Amino acid sequence: MHEVINEPIDILVSFGSGKVLPLFFRWRKRKYAVEKMNLVHTKKDGRETIYYFNVSNKTNYFKLSFSTKTLGWKIDELFYEG
Repeated sequence: MHEVINEPIDILVSFGSGKVLPLFFRWRKRKYAVEKMNLVHTKKDGRETIYYFNVSNKTNYFKLSFSTKTLGWKIDELFYEG
């Protein structure tokens, strides 16, 4: 199943070796551990750059994003079996 979410999240990330690695995020009062980074890509929108992180845990795939304009994180999409 696929769901478009587009909601803000709280997130814990690690910075090192020139990389950003999401570790955990909180969405709708639940904490999700990021177990695997699947893909990272960017998109330019005028002066803003949006960084997309496709990550997963044992049961779900998430598309997370970070905006350089708002400095905010969002969960954009959720993919799950069901």
